[in-house]
Amino acid sequence: MTIRFLHEPAPGLGFVDIIVSFDIGAEADPAGREGLAQLTMRLMRCGTAKWTRPQVDAEVERLGAHLELGAGLHRVSLRARVIRESLEPLSKLLLGLVLEPAMREEDFAQAKRLLLAEAVSRRDDDQELAGRAFRRALFGDGRLGRPASGTVASLARIERDDCVRLHRALCARDTLVLGVAGDIDETEARRLLLLPLESLPAKAGVERPAGEPVAPRGRRAILVDKPERTQAQMYLGHLGPKPGREHHDAMLVSSVAFGGTFSARMMQEVRVKRGWSYGAYSRLSRSRTDDAWYLWTFPAIKDVGPCLALELDLMRTLAKEGITAEELAFARGYLVGSSVFLIDTPADRVERKIETETLGFPPDYYPSLRRRVESVTLERAHAATSAVLRPDDFVAALLCTVPQTEAAVRDVLGDGAKIEVMAFDDDEL
Repeated sequence: MTIRFLHEPAPGLGFVDIIVSFDIGAEADPAGREGLAQLTMRLMRCGTAKWTRPQVDAEVERLGAHLELGAGLHRVSLRARVIRESLEPLSKLLLGLVLEPAMREEDFAQAKRLLLAEAVSRRDDDQELAGRAFRRALFGDGRLGRPASGTVASLARIERDDCVRLHRALCARDTLVLGVAGDIDETEARRLLLLPLESLPAKAGVERPAGEPVAPRGRRAILVDKPERTQAQMYLGHLGPKPGREHHDAMLVSSVAFGGTFSARMMQEVRVKRGWSYGAYSRLSRSRTDDAWYLWTFPAIKDVGPCLALELDLMRTLAKEGITAEELAFARGYLVGSSVFLIDTPADRVERKIETETLGFPPDYYPSLRRRVESVTLERAHAATSAVLRPDDFVAALLCTVPQTEAAVRDVLGDGAKIEVMAFDDDEL
């Protein structure tokens, strides 16, 4: 099994970016142990048999480097940026963390304690809690509905041996994508980084969940109850098409036209005309599977009912009539202009290539994005909103003070809507 190797040269740049990415992420965390991939990556960062965590930090600083890691639903990664003259020692250090992490018991205890503290502190982030509840409503008990960083309850169940086993199972040539960008030629990149990684096992011992999520039917809402709120965080939406799927490009353009900029329809209707929310946005997520298309607003508690009703009316109008020719022209121009920043630097370009590999996007997704956006016609945009939007089959999540908002939400959603109430400090959120 050959490691996927991506190289984006930039001679004379003066520094090098290295991304070691595995294309299985938190989606493969065992049920009840969500956050395992995140905790495992943090434990790997704590050092090798030769290097303790403080020594690693000191060496990274001495080399003029930056080292970070991350664990999302579909991939985990270690990233480093280093000045050119320190490339070789930094490469050896990075490889040690991947191939031979110490995973000491005391490091595990500290990493777990910090991750648990972060989980508790997120209870102060109303937007984060509402977003988690939205994905829970959209994906139910499926893995995509559980947070990559885990919950207080799931993190408490994880033991050091779970992390050791995941590291052994995850790190393999068939899951690995290596990206190198900047002031380094291909021969040197292969010698310093690719060749040592060839010692990994050929095949991973963990598999990602298969299949596409099933779109919920009917109307469902989760109300996250937090006392004494003056403002609610509100998400509303359903599944949208992934890259490569029919209607994805036209829906991307339509979503930007509808709620992607300050001049978009949602912002004008919700904020400018009515003053109900400082911001009003729509987004189409890009992922390995079909993922969320959603609206996000944050109205005052007293305006939750009318704001929710307006958003549903706007969604119905968008599904029926689509966007206007003027909105289409502006959205295409905005996307074409902003697409430059996705591939602005060598590190950006190699990151887009890794994203394409790990998420299974069409190979030319980013290189051809500008052309595809420019080719979206009004007819295609209308066909996309008509086919994708489901004004009668959606989920909503609100962080609010429930006694002050539940009646209004039930009135807007109508009979037959399924509404769940949970506390903001629920250990499973």
